[in-house]
Amino acid sequence: MVQLKYFGDDRDYFKYDLITAIVTSTSLRHYVFVPMLTEHRYDNEGNKLPKVRQGKRDDLLAFIGRCRDKNLKHWERWLAPYVASYRTVEPVGRTIFSNETRASYWLRFHRLLEQENTLAFLDPDTGLQLGRKSAIREQDCPKYILDTELEQLVEKLHPSSALLIYQHLPRNMHWHKTTVNNKIVRARERYGLFASAYREGDLAFIALTKSEPVCHEVYRVLAAYHRASGNSHKSFHPHARQ
Repeated sequence: MVQLKYFGDDRDYFKYDLITAIVTSTSLRHYVFVPMLTEHRYDNEGNKLPKVRQGKRDDLLAFIGRCRDKNLKHWERWLAPYVASYRTVEPVGRTIFSNETRASYWLRFHRLLEQENTLAFLDPDTGLQLGRKSAIREQDCPKYILDTELEQLVEKLHPSSALLIYQHLPRNMHWHKTTVNNKIVRARERYGLFASAYREGDLAFIALTKSEPVCHEVYRVLAAYHRASGNSHKSFHPHARQ
């Protein structure tokens, strides 16, 4: 997550609507939240509430409207009725992801990823590394999940589980589909994973699994979500593995 001040915005509405659809329609009954929260930046951003969106849950929108503070614990309250367990790093709103803490940060999640039938949601500022790490400015590294880190997470991931990764896309909308395709092709080729994705506007979610049956479960949810969405700038990127 970029910063706590963005809690409950339009992107969160999209994130948790899709997450709810996945955990209620698949065998992924356990949930792990990897917030990747970064240091607070003081400015006037972060005050925009979400609007009604065709194909998205009205009750989730109402829930967000009832949240009187920006607290990541609210997401546990929202998902509790839909999952068998909810696990994250504690204290969730004060554990910062940075260049200095990232190694120890990931270690805290390794055991959680070994659990069966788990959806692990990774919420970085920007998303997956694409290309050489040396091309990323040092101050921007906390915005990304690096290749070596993803490799370690995949190694720990139970075959019956899945990773769902937030991916912010370039401003130029003409590059959106290509960027998402490049991300999932790289995941397939580098890690041998089953990968699929769903995009609305400049935000995509990339689903990674080791198991073809689990991939098919998530695939069906993403396909149905794509059909139901009223967003005119959307794309569904079906699963495959090299």
